[in-house]
Amino acid sequence: MLAAALAAFLTVFVAEFGDKSQLVCLTMACRYPPLQVLAGAMTAMALVLGLAAGVGHLIADVIPHTLVAVIAGLFFIGVGIFTWLRGEQKPAEGSGRDGFFQTLGMIFLAEFGDKTQLAVLFLAASFNYPLAVFGGAMAAMFINHVLAIYLGNRFIARLKPHYIKIGSTIIFIAIGLALVIFETGFLF
Repeated sequence: MLAAALAAFLTVFVAEFGDKSQLVCLTMACRYPPLQVLAGAMTAMALVLGLAAGVGHLIADVIPHTLVAVIAGLFFIGVGIFTWLRGEQKPAEGSGRDGFFQTLGMIFLAEFGDKTQLAVLFLAASFNYPLAVFGGAMAAMFINHVLAIYLGNRFIARLKPHYIKIGSTIIFIAIGLALVIFETGFLF
């Protein structure tokens, strides 16, 4: 059981370092309170990885991976366009739960059907200890995303809002295009 948790931790930690969900957390931490972003990210990860560890084989039969990737990609492109078109915003300081819900939605869509979810699915099937695999994967996600949120909130949030807006727009559209292009092989 410990081997399953350790294998999941190492696999997920390496696979997620610099991945799109980490970039989402880094960007969201520039605008929202870090704890809202972390709570949203971990809730999304628990849902995605829980599905993978528990019933991942059913998901693959019901929803084609390419369809999920295209929907997620279009969502990210839409968020990028929305970020560009809306007016300048100052970082939100503790108001409401927008940071939680936006992070949860974005990360859920980014990670649903992602390599990390598939890795957790295969590790859970290989070791036959889905809870140990889930625990190891969640520990890796927590450490990875705490690092991203810390960097985003501590350093990147100090930039002028205009630069954060440009960077966020580019990151979201790039993630969306990458999802669509790499999953479908389709170039606009």
